[in-house]
Amino acid sequence: MCAATILAAALAGTVTSTAASAAPTGSKVISYTDFSAGPGLRMAGSAAVDGTALRLTGGSKREAGAAWSRVKINPRMSFDTAFEVSMTGAVGHADGIAFVLQNDGPTAIGGHGGSIGYGGMTHSVAVELDTFRNPNDVDNNHVAVVTAGAAGEVQPVVAPSPIQMFGQTVRVRTTWLAGSKTLKVRVKALGGQEMKILEKKIDLRKALGYKKAFVGFTGGTGEDVSVQKINSWTLKVMD
Repeated sequence: MCAATILAAALAGTVTSTAASAAPTGSKVISYTDFSAGPGLRMAGSAAVDGTALRLTGGSKREAGAAWSRVKINPRMSFDTAFEVSMTGAVGHADGIAFVLQNDGPTAIGGHGGSIGYGGMTHSVAVELDTFRNPNDVDNNHVAVVTAGAAGEVQPVVAPSPIQMFGQTVRVRTTWLAGSKTLKVRVKALGGQEMKILEKKIDLRKALGYKKAFVGFTGGTGEDVSVQKINSWTLKVMD
């Protein structure tokens, strides 16, 4: 059975090692080769473990789901995180998922639809993968870095995705370089080449209220729907 590994001094318990994914060297804080091992995450809304995947939305209308690690991340330290996501469903689909750091609480959840499960979280930074064009969106296949839960506003840091994110498994890698206050986002299709899509200077500590942050994923559907799953996830605090 694949185990969820949590290597953090804040958590007591037995440590189980897993193979490291390709990422800069550092201390592995979170590693899910899959999510079959059970309740390693705090979940809210429509989020649930579905077989070996973390399912954020299940294909119904007006869903919002969130799942948070019990390990909190210190924004003073650099980190590198990668996850594999699949979003599937009908031709008309919505709305997307986000990798989120937040300080609204261990079971925080935002709105459905264009809020993508994180909208309204005041102390948050989200890397959203948006597959539905709402009124302020650039298109229906883009990545954005969003602060303060402002999911429905015009996004100043946004880029169309170089690959189709809906309908295939996509690997997303986010790197935070604390020294230069730089956040980088890369994407790739399985078997394809990793491509940098966004790079942003950001005061992550200020955005998170100068506190350690809960970290995890959110997703949302509106009148159009999709099944949105995270298949694996690793996060390393870099040396």
